[in-house]
Amino acid sequence: MINKRDGLNRRSFLGVAAAVCASPLFLKSSVLGRDGFVPPSEKLVSALIGFGNRGHDLINSFTPNPNFKMIGVCDCYQKHAQEGADRVNEIYQNKDCIIFPKYEDVLQRGDLDVVVIGTPDHWHTKLAVESCKAGKDVFCEKPLTLTLAEGRQIIAAARKYNRVCSSGSQRVMEDYGYMAPVIQSGAIGDVKEVYIGLGPAGKTCYLPEETIPEGFDWERWLGQAPYVPYNKDRCSGDYGGGWRNYEEYGNGFLADWGAHKFGGSLYALGLDTTDPVEIIPPDGKDVKYMTLIFKNGIKFYHVTDGSHDITFVGTEREYRHEVDRDLKPLKVVEVRRYSGGANNITDDFAYSVKHRIRPFQDFQYGAHTAAFCQLANIGYKVNRPLKWDQEKCQFVDDEQANRLVSRVQRSPYTIEV
Repeated sequence: MINKRDGLNRRSFLGVAAAVCASPLFLKSSVLGRDGFVPPSEKLVSALIGFGNRGHDLINSFTPNPNFKMIGVCDCYQKHAQEGADRVNEIYQNKDCIIFPKYEDVLQRGDLDVVVIGTPDHWHTKLAVESCKAGKDVFCEKPLTLTLAEGRQIIAAARKYNRVCSSGSQRVMEDYGYMAPVIQSGAIGDVKEVYIGLGPAGKTCYLPEETIPEGFDWERWLGQAPYVPYNKDRCSGDYGGGWRNYEEYGNGFLADWGAHKFGGSLYALGLDTTDPVEIIPPDGKDVKYMTLIFKNGIKFYHVTDGSHDITFVGTEREYRHEVDRDLKPLKVVEVRRYSGGANNITDDFAYSVKHRIRPFQDFQYGAHTAAFCQLANIGYKVNRPLKWDQEKCQFVDDEQANRLVSRVQRSPYTIEV
């Protein structure tokens, strides 16, 4: 059964120190500039970092929302920053939106409550950690992290600095949330297998050098990633390609849509605060799909042949996303849901910030889902069975795989909690 929404006492991701996790999610009035809680009628002053395709969507979600007031847009490409500011001004019908050339300028604002992160994946953890340090609450796009080690860091920062932090997969609840009560009620028996249809894992990027556009800080866009010459396709935010394809900046479409589909499936099973213990790549013979096995024996399969979307296999029957949507729970069960009567992830985040509670997609959930996808990616890369020790954040007796738990980060873009 999914753990109850016990918020402040939940165990954190990958063995972060218990003392950090147990600290209450409450901020001094000197931090908030008010008496701990934000009055429900007060708007949360916000700024967006990273205006691409998804950044545009985030502006469209946050700016019309009565809980938020977006005062600025930050992007290392002047053209994108201007386009983002223009969009905010269009919605608000004014010309007040501030353009921030660097994220450091955003975090220095004493009047800022919330940072919204819409950058490529390789910037997520760095920006989230720095935002937490600066006393800001954070809404960060999915996939939440780039590496397994970053999963530890991003949770540690949220807990250490007592911030409300939400990872950004709206589909976990809004598209797939209906499955959780059905599965946890026992309507399909005991779940043994889950088939998830997704795109491929990340690949290494090899592209020729092109001229850097005027006003684009390419060095800053690369951030912690290895330095390489500019190419427009390398940093394209196109939903069908671009940086999402490449392991330097993301973990492929396995992770991009895995944040939704794996996230929703793990939520439905109550496995979104734990990791699989075995990773078995396909071998062309006995193992057809990438297989990830949990301690309780449930097997997840990454399916790339189009034969599945989301399919749960129970001891009583199969349960397929959308196809079997009319199946009802056998009994009433308690599952984690949005707070304060919210029906979308943005309102849930706003309620959580104002009431100082952990949101539905608290960083621990987004970090575990990202870790699930990262484990699969590493399994593909080394192409042999692996055993994973979540508490130690390392693979068992596999030096090559353990080198992929983290990566060397370029200075000055290293991540320090």
